[in-house]
Amino acid sequence: MAWVRGARSPGGLRGLLGPILGGALLAASFPPLRAWPLVFVAWVPLWMSLHGELGVRAPHAWRRAFFQGWLMGFVGHAGILHWILALSNEEVTIPGLMVPSLALIALYLGCFGGLAALALRWVGRRGGAFWLLAPIVVTLGEYLRSLGPLGFPWGAPGYALARATPLLQVSATLGFWGLVMLILAVNALLGAALAHSRQGAASRVAAARVWWGPLGAAVFLALWWAQGASVLARHPHGSLPPDRDPLRVLVAQPDIRREIKWKPEKHDLVVDLVMDHAREAAARARAHGGYDLFVWPETVLPSALLNDEALHGRVRGWLEAEGRPVLLGLQEAYVGEWRGKPTWITHNSALVLHPGGGRSTPYRKLRLVPFSERFPLQEIIPWIGALDFGQSNFFPGDSLVTFAVPAGEGSAVLGCLICFESAFPEVARGLVRRGAGVLVNITNDFWFERSAGPWQHAEMAIHRAVENRTPLVRCANTGVSFVVDPWGRVSHATELFTRAAFVGVVAAGAGSFSACHPDWVLIPLAVTAALVAAGAARGAKRRRR
Repeated sequence: MAWVRGARSPGGLRGLLGPILGGALLAASFPPLRAWPLVFVAWVPLWMSLHGELGVRAPHAWRRAFFQGWLMGFVGHAGILHWILALSNEEVTIPGLMVPSLALIALYLGCFGGLAALALRWVGRRGGAFWLLAPIVVTLGEYLRSLGPLGFPWGAPGYALARATPLLQVSATLGFWGLVMLILAVNALLGAALAHSRQGAASRVAAARVWWGPLGAAVFLALWWAQGASVLARHPHGSLPPDRDPLRVLVAQPDIRREIKWKPEKHDLVVDLVMDHAREAAARARAHGGYDLFVWPETVLPSALLNDEALHGRVRGWLEAEGRPVLLGLQEAYVGEWRGKPTWITHNSALVLHPGGGRSTPYRKLRLVPFSERFPLQEIIPWIGALDFGQSNFFPGDSLVTFAVPAGEGSAVLGCLICFESAFPEVARGLVRRGAGVLVNITNDFWFERSAGPWQHAEMAIHRAVENRTPLVRCANTGVSFVVDPWGRVSHATELFTRAAFVGVVAAGAGSFSACHPDWVLIPLAVTAALVAAGAARGAKRRRR
């Protein structure tokens, strides 16, 4: 009831329309609507509400500020993640679980917006630079929600710009979080102009002030776009560095549906479908110039390949006939030790099988999907692992691994992102810093059905290519598969739920400033936020004297 009373404090329910509108604008900037320009105004309604109530001294005003920030986050993330409701009840033990799951996820993610709003109110009430701090605090909050076992950066504002290719180019220097900061800075520029004009009432000066924000934002965006367009013009689509060996990657999208993938009685059928599609795809590729590397998606086969001698032998026989390596996703399963006891350990992994019997060290997925692939915090609270909602219980890997494969007359070093890892800049960056010149993202997105989920997921991978100036090849079981060049241009994109295969030609990327200097932009942002907060606190203390 305290929150309801807070909503009726000065500003009333009308003051909550701004956060709701902001959340709706944020959601609309992502697929399926993909109205990405809206991300540049999504925070303006919330910040206008917060700024307009800085003078309010009503009881529980801090609660209201938190609630406003939380409400925008809740509405925005519930809208972005609406596809959770499309997930099948067949994979969970409690029918209807997806509705409370969406509510709880949006509730949790909204808390980061609430804390940012609370910080802005605290600084603004003490005379701090509200409009300077607003984009900085939200950027730092977005970064914080990507950390730890509950890290979930899905829906970060930068991802709305995946198809605005010229605007992505700055991330090769500023990194992903620098891109987020620029988006929020445009919001702050517009919000500050509107707030100043409102404070100036109906004067002629105030009427003039209202234009400098939109004009400044338009000029800034035009220069930003022109800079990116200039970069793209210097690197034509389809061009490859002359000093690097091309790698011809055959991407196989077998389109194995959820209805049969993990059914024990359908095991042989699934294997036949995967292998038949692989043979057909390889034959077509050989007829049109050949290929160097075959790529299969995440957990492409319906059993732990290395433990299934018959299946492993069948894949090996096909591999020897082709004479080319294959990168594939698989489940690993073995008896290991956990918390001092023998335990059946499973990993969501990727490895490269080579003709002649060789195989790479497996890469074991580091960033598991919370509550879906593993219940978080099991290391601290072991009994949590006994809860069964139909989720997997994978163990995370402990290190990044790269793969070396032949490429033309030379070789190429690959880094693999498994599924959800494409949402985390640090995973791709870590692989590039370990020598990967080509990134491969393998995934199985049939859980999303035909919702916006597969498109949102796919578009995050585009950023990883641009940030690191490294080509990326995406292979999805049911789509979307594609190739991204180091400047974020997409080719060979497949449709959802279709059998498809294509050969993409890539060459090792050159790396980037942001890859060599991880998240450097966060340091000046954190220092600025600390200095502004310290100055506001000192100013408030002097005024009390």
